[in-house]
Amino acid sequence: MANGFIRFCGVLIVLRSLTNFAKLFQGDEATLVVVGQILHGRAAFLPAAAIGLFMLVTGLALVALHRWALPLITAYAAYVAVNLVAWTVTNPGELERVGQRLSGSTTDPAALRRIGAAGFLGYCAVALGTTVGPAWLLRRRR
Repeated sequence: MANGFIRFCGVLIVLRSLTNFAKLFQGDEATLVVVGQILHGRAAFLPAAAIGLFMLVTGLALVALHRWALPLITAYAAYVAVNLVAWTVTNPGELERVGQRLSGSTTDPAALRRIGAAGFLGYCAVALGTTVGPAWLLRRRR
């Protein structure tokens, strides 16, 4: 059961890496968050390629249950955690924007922040669950 979850998370990370590679073809429309900083356009190109490649290698290592899977997913889980915290600290107004994208109808700023925070917490649960979870399971197997 644990191996299945680890492999499933690996597939999700591989698929997610493809979204980073897609940014290479988005030109000025590309957006990437790196350690809390929102990068746009050409500024996102090199980080998107590097992070996408790291995610691809990490995901494939998880799928194959390779011996490098633990250090790779541990590093990626740390990056994800730092990125989530840094984004929250450096972009507090973004929660309202996230709320606007999720609600579509309300314009009350307090309600938008609540909706945005709920959506962001859901995103954090998935992001951390699919990185910290496999790292913890692989660590436990050692």
